[in-house]
Amino acid sequence: MTWFISKKKWGSLLAVLLLAAGVALWNATNPASSKQVDVAVKAQDTAATTTDANSVSYVASTSTNATVVDVVDGDTIDAQMDDTPDRVYRVRLLGVNTPETVDPGRPVQCYGKEASNFAKKTLGGQRIKLEGDPEADEYDKYGRLLRNVYLADGTDFNAELVSQGYAQAYVSFPQNADRKAKLRRLESEAKEAKRGVWDPAVCPAPFVAK
Repeated sequence: MTWFISKKKWGSLLAVLLLAAGVALWNATNPASSKQVDVAVKAQDTAATTTDANSVSYVASTSTNATVVDVVDGDTIDAQMDDTPDRVYRVRLLGVNTPETVDPGRPVQCYGKEASNFAKKTLGGQRIKLEGDPEADEYDKYGRLLRNVYLADGTDFNAELVSQGYAQAYVSFPQNADRKAKLRRLESEAKEAKRGVWDPAVCPAPFVAK
């Protein structure tokens, strides 16, 4: 078999080789420039995994301090704290409200089962981080701990409930102002996108807090 390369192709190949040689020579004679490129790439990679205060989920993992023993409904769980292993706490997720499913005095609300199933699937038996809010109450009127819940991978579960339309932002009680603003924003986005409980084709009646 005979190989034939036209003059035009030889010219293109030669240009590529000369360009590559020029880049190599530049890096060899300008090490600082090469380092700057490396630093820029590393900075870009780091930025991709940096926590954004307005994001729903955190990329970086987080230290856990409790284990979910049971999921009562979409916004209530039973958890065992690492520092008190012989006690189980009833925990009410702070700043969110899912449709009712277990109140004997109320009918099951629209999208309540979906919210409860999502919580069971996501939290059941999982290691979590329970985090209080210094500006919020420690317990609610039923004696339940009020906490923000984070998964081991850093997912902000309270915010995820609101973002996906499983819950409304429940911010009429004391809570960090920035946190309230974030939950309100996520609720507005869920409403606009008609997600979950905010889809009138799924839940025609407006969702109200219990």
